[in-house]
Amino acid sequence: MFRVYVTFNTGDRHLDTEWCDDKKLIQSLYRLIHGPVARLNIINEIRVVDQGDHTVFLSQQGKQIFPPIPQQVTNRVQNQ
Repeated sequence: MFRVYVTFNTGDRHLDTEWCDDKKLIQSLYRLIHGPVARLNIINEIRVVDQGDHTVFLSQQGKQIFPPIPQQVTNRVQNQ
């Protein structure tokens, strides 16, 4: 079960989604990241917490902070 909190550019914090399952969580994140409010560019932070009050997702100013996105590894063969 998860909660989704949104912090706006004004500093106001809003509980967007009360305790929900993973399916509802994905729907909420999609709406917040790609929906009309996202296009207005007024969301400063999206934070998802679990029942243990652990942050399981964090996005700030449109960039995913946690969990970190792994850097893409390139497998280049060096010319010798």
